[in-house]
Amino acid sequence: MRADPHLRQLTDALKETLTKCAHDPDVDAVHDTRTGTRRIEATLEAKLRNIDVQRADESDPLAKAARDWERLLKRVRRAAAPVRDLDVHRKLLKKLVPSSKEGLEQAQNGVEDARASQAKRLDDALQAEREKHAVPLKKSAAKWAEKQEEHFSDFTAALEQKPALRARKPDAAAMALDAFARLSTQMLQLDAGNLHDFRKGAKKARYMAEAGGEDEYAGAVGKALKKLQDEIGDWHDWLVLAEEARDVLGDDGMQLTAEIERKRDLRFAAAMKLATGMRGKLMGEWLGTCRPVTRAPYSDKQRPLVGDAGSRRRERARVAAPDGRAPASSSGVAKSTDAPGNP
Repeated sequence: MRADPHLRQLTDALKETLTKCAHDPDVDAVHDTRTGTRRIEATLEAKLRNIDVQRADESDPLAKAARDWERLLKRVRRAAAPVRDLDVHRKLLKKLVPSSKEGLEQAQNGVEDARASQAKRLDDALQAEREKHAVPLKKSAAKWAEKQEEHFSDFTAALEQKPALRARKPDAAAMALDAFARLSTQMLQLDAGNLHDFRKGAKKARYMAEAGGEDEYAGAVGKALKKLQDEIGDWHDWLVLAEEARDVLGDDGMQLTAEIERKRDLRFAAAMKLATGMRGKLMGEWLGTCRPVTRAPYSDKQRPLVGDAGSRRRERARVAAPDGRAPASSSGVAKSTDAPGNP
């Protein structure tokens, strides 16, 4: 049985992190577990699309193997998610109030530091919540690690039944951009209500791009999507931390909660600005993958998304619109001549 090396690597990595979680679900192990599940899911989706298999096809053994594996991956991620979120929120809290110990020392010297005292209370509550959520993850991690191998074998065996299609080399960048385009057309208007879901879709597209390995263009697309993912994720973490502060501290935590909410609002504005601009840039790249333009070798100054990326898009615009006007994207966002990786 010839296994896909990328999927093999991802499966082994998830098995390793789950084994670590079974002994000690520390910060790194939990983080790697959650991201590991999403990487495998993105790879499975990309493979199904690459060989034109409908995920919902009940009669296709490959689609069934993918669905069965995805169900397990979702169970793992749901167990790891609250633990990871609390780790991130505690880290943000530490950045906001660097040392609660310092604040307590100031209080002992007669200088009351309300924020430090409130931060200490909130951190204690988050730590206790983290320990509670880590219990079911630790309990089931070893069993889930063993099952990863079973699902990998089932999926690989089903893939072997499609030898002719399996030989087709996937275009990681094109699949990632296609996934992002579908996401963008589903969410034409971004706001606080759907921005987090937009981030999750962008993250899946990023993992598809990263499956391109050493491909420079796929790597550049992946970096652009990661920048988008990180910016929105930063806002969402502050959003949830503000809710946790209100729940734990109530009226007694007004100073700290106000500061967290100020950070939340700043990060929301930054996330919306980046999301709007990045979507236009990536949709421009996607338009290029949909047009029958011959791709000649590019110099370092012409390579898309790397260095001076605008030249390739300008070339596409000339082909699509001889009068020099850039075609409108299907997302309704005008294309930019800047590279997605640039601010």
